[in-house]
Amino acid sequence: MKKKDICILMIILLMNVCLFSGCDVFPKKEMQTRTITDQLGRNIKVPGHPKKIAALHHFGGKIIYALNQQHLLVDQSIYGREANAMAGIDMAFAALPKIIQAHGYNVEGLVSLNPEIIFSYASMDKLELDQFENAGIPVVAVKGETFEESFKAIRLISDILDCKDRGETYIKACQDLLEMVQTRLKGHAQKPVTVMFAGPRSIFSVATGNMLQNQILELSGAVNVARELSGFWADVSPEQIAQWNPDVIFLGSYLDVYGKDKILESPQFQTVTAIKAKQIFTFPSNVGWWDYPAPHCVLGVVWSAKTLYPKLFEGIDMKAIANGFYKQFNGHTFEELGGRLY
Repeated sequence: MKKKDICILMIILLMNVCLFSGCDVFPKKEMQTRTITDQLGRNIKVPGHPKKIAALHHFGGKIIYALNQQHLLVDQSIYGREANAMAGIDMAFAALPKIIQAHGYNVEGLVSLNPEIIFSYASMDKLELDQFENAGIPVVAVKGETFEESFKAIRLISDILDCKDRGETYIKACQDLLEMVQTRLKGHAQKPVTVMFAGPRSIFSVATGNMLQNQILELSGAVNVARELSGFWADVSPEQIAQWNPDVIFLGSYLDVYGKDKILESPQFQTVTAIKAKQIFTFPSNVGWWDYPAPHCVLGVVWSAKTLYPKLFEGIDMKAIANGFYKQFNGHTFEELGGRLY
């Protein structure tokens, strides 16, 4: 048999082996696009393997960093105090454009960076969403007003970015901390502490039963005095606060400009138990808000439970827990970022 005939025979044999073994003789092209369902129930066509992404909300940005996919970001996707802290110690972060700000973002600037996908929060204005989609950029909506929603968001983003294992690691770390809190609270016979969670506008702006803050309080063994209210950051009167008479008042961490000293001295609150007992606390932290939608607010549950029930949480080092969590899911410890507890 000629050498040429032997080569042809070998090729035929190899093709038959591949055919019957399930091999692909000719490699398939990478999946160009696929359709996913976002957390608004919309079917969105996204790239199979995105290389450039953006997030229009702190929530999505935090998840992307926790998944260790920040190298795909075309912008910082985190804003406020945490962005300033990150920029001070992370040169790669500092070099990214600041498209997102606390009060909006530069649409044209972001479009010019050519992201293949944008992750937005579910409450995004439809007109703004349309601007990006009209530019040919798919927008995937995610949300996190409960831990269940946050975990779904993690799974959705990690699926799109092809890092499901990392997503499950993140979820398990959150669940482990929540389980630790529930274990320590189990069998606690005392009457639950009542808490009023004050929000961004003033002491008269309170977290309702629809909000993440309500679940943080529930999971930390407390009762939200405003749980029967609906909407977001409901405005209430001094008389209503006096009627609720909360045992404790939490001040939201990200805009605590009204300050606890002024509240303690205000004649409007002198009959309130929390004021009389000086049980008013600013929710941590000075970086990486722990009462804001994102799974890392699990740290807020630990802090809240430890603050409300210190004897049940003796031996729990809040700073050590925060350092470990931030290191694993941010790349820098809480203290490296300049984090401190109020």
